[in-house]
Amino acid sequence: MRKVFVLAVLAASLAASAHADNAECEIDMLATYPFSHRPTAEQAAALKDCDADKLYYGIGVHFDYLKARHCAFAKDNQDVLMMLYANGLGVPRNYAVAKMAACRAEAQPQEVEARLSRLTRMQTGKEGPSPKIDICDDAASSQLGARCAAIQSGLADQDRAARIDTLSARWSDVERAALQQLRQRASEPGQLEEVLNSLQDFEAGKLPSFTVEDAAGVEREMGQMKIPPENQRIWLAYRDAWLGLGKLRYPSVAQHAWKAYFARRRLAAIKAQ
Repeated sequence: MRKVFVLAVLAASLAASAHADNAECEIDMLATYPFSHRPTAEQAAALKDCDADKLYYGIGVHFDYLKARHCAFAKDNQDVLMMLYANGLGVPRNYAVAKMAACRAEAQPQEVEARLSRLTRMQTGKEGPSPKIDICDDAASSQLGARCAAIQSGLADQDRAARIDTLSARWSDVERAALQQLRQRASEPGQLEEVLNSLQDFEAGKLPSFTVEDAAGVEREMGQMKIPPENQRIWLAYRDAWLGLGKLRYPSVAQHAWKAYFARRRLAAIKAQ
């Protein structure tokens, strides 16, 4: 009986929230996007493979709020349009349009409610002189949570890539080419971070110093692990790219020492799962 009562109260609460959202959105939906801000048919066609999130956050590309806006229109990404108009990025701030976009977005009622409340506070000056809103501020659904996690991961990887570029700025062309090969092989989660951390150690003189026996022992242990063949193939390509870079950049380190170093890290990662 208690469970039924709790569920009934929860359902009533959600219904009331949704009703409040819908009532406010009835007014907010009266706004319209400026026609001149929309992409032309040719511009939209050129953006058929675009990613508005990446263009907005500058993930893998330079910040381009014009393309982000055009892409958001082309892909009906109302979330990005809300941020562009609310934050005044590439367009003048327009809270009426931002609220309309918030109401049009595919979001949970509580997410819409939180965004509308935040936009009202921004509009009335309660968020300071240069307020900002982000779709990840009030992520309530698993779908948006996963999307925000991907955004944060992309931003973190981009920061790591920039730091790797700084570390290798004075390397020879051959060394940088080997590094590029390694970065292309660093396709699994955590590998780009490992590239950065390892390079920081190696450039500081903290190089592997394992024996042949160490390498043989850790490879035997890895052979006993039940690792899917495809995963092992991907990892071996990554490790071999390290061996190629190590031979060029750190020639004093023997190949068996590299193998022991990365096999140990591989085993530690597997055991931590």
